[in-house]
Amino acid sequence: MRRISAERTVGEQLEIQRKILESIQMPSGEENGPVRTDQLRHELNASGEKGAGNSRAGVFRPDCRYKKGEEERQRRLRHECLVLGIAAAVLLILLLAQKIMDRRLSYGEETRGQIMTAVKNVSGKFLPSSGSMSGQADLLILVNKEHALPEDYVVNEHWLKNGRVSVADEMYDALSAMLTAGSEDGREFVVASGYRSAEYQQNLLEEDIERDMRQYGMSWQEAYDLESLETMPAGHSEHETGLAVDLVALDYQVLDGQQEYTRENQWLREHCQDYGFILRYPKDKENVTGISYEPWHFRYVGTEAAREIMEQGITLEEYLAL
Repeated sequence: MRRISAERTVGEQLEIQRKILESIQMPSGEENGPVRTDQLRHELNASGEKGAGNSRAGVFRPDCRYKKGEEERQRRLRHECLVLGIAAAVLLILLLAQKIMDRRLSYGEETRGQIMTAVKNVSGKFLPSSGSMSGQADLLILVNKEHALPEDYVVNEHWLKNGRVSVADEMYDALSAMLTAGSEDGREFVVASGYRSAEYQQNLLEEDIERDMRQYGMSWQEAYDLESLETMPAGHSEHETGLAVDLVALDYQVLDGQQEYTRENQWLREHCQDYGFILRYPKDKENVTGISYEPWHFRYVGTEAAREIMEQGITLEEYLAL
């Protein structure tokens, strides 16, 4: 009996050892894989519970931190977009304000005790930019379709306030005095055009001719005959002498017959001779001057000649023929 019990005990022990060995081997089949993985996850979670003292805090704390970080990043992004939007709006407002100021400079400024000028003439074409030249202007020089400006004629330019329009130095003081007096009398003038180079003058005429040919189907000769009633070809324009200026009212900057009804033009026609200027192309004198009536075009000839011409109601051509 003792021997049998010993054998059974040994067999039972061997069986127990076999089961222990099988239980400690890592499962290689897919069937036990998930079970083992779940067991390991359960053990890890259990260890987390022991270490942290709070199972949910230990497991989900990284997710909470990520969520809070993402919310903070989104908040900063929205703030930056708002700041950039405000900056863009401010920049747009500044650009619009600058454009308005440029437009005001381009189409005229008030004359309050000093000459203010336009960057562009009324037709929207830029005035020429040329260097200073030396010489002495002939105040009574005649320039028209029949009388060209001498090729060696030079102009001693004097630039007006903004440096974009110039006139002959010989007339600058008189022009300044006339416009100052007018502004003190409540008028607001714009110097729409002054000295022009021959190249610039020719470009003006060619642009007008091309426009008439394109828009109205005119021939070159037809367009030239029409435009030369107002715009002379190079060498035949008074603007090339530096002694002629186009003056318009600040609130009506259009070169047409309506200019004569402005308070500024009425003042000029009444007082220009006191400062040595004449209305160069008066009404009903087109057959003499060869130029259409231009109430805005004034020519400096000196006070003595100006008073005689304006008092007699004649033109420079008629004055020189006397």
